[in-house]
Amino acid sequence: MRQLLALDLFKEISEHYEVYYKLPPLTARIYTLFIFNNCKDGLTFDELVEIFQASKSSVSTSLNVLIEHNYIEQIKKENERKRYFRSNRNLFLKRLDDVLKRLKNEKEINIKLKEYRQSTCRDLFKQEAFDVYIDHLSDVTQSIEKTIQNLKLHIKPNEE
Repeated sequence: MRQLLALDLFKEISEHYEVYYKLPPLTARIYTLFIFNNCKDGLTFDELVEIFQASKSSVSTSLNVLIEHNYIEQIKKENERKRYFRSNRNLFLKRLDDVLKRLKNEKEINIKLKEYRQSTCRDLFKQEAFDVYIDHLSDVTQSIEKTIQNLKLHIKPNEE
């Protein structure tokens, strides 16, 4: 597993989660490992401490952040006290749903702002610019809604 951490692709993906999802470096690396691992059984806390040679406190903090953001889930196996962690099977759906909510809110806010601006100063944003942006938001939200529907076709009900 340690050689996985040295892969350029592993480093690139970790950096992606640091930059675009604002995850701390260790948290991004742990999440990237879950993405690469992609197994139903998951990994234990002790395995993660060993793999990353990090303190228990740091690994625990990272896991809590990932769980809080629904990036990973914890599972318990029958007759075992250990907790296992794995990628959230519905992460793509959750991410797209979050993006969809933000874009719908963005559209509503800009429609209200456009109406307000029509009754006041029109110098900064022209109505046409609002229209182009609002139309774009409509197109994007429709596309995301379609993608969510398609993804749901590939997720078994017991995985939701």
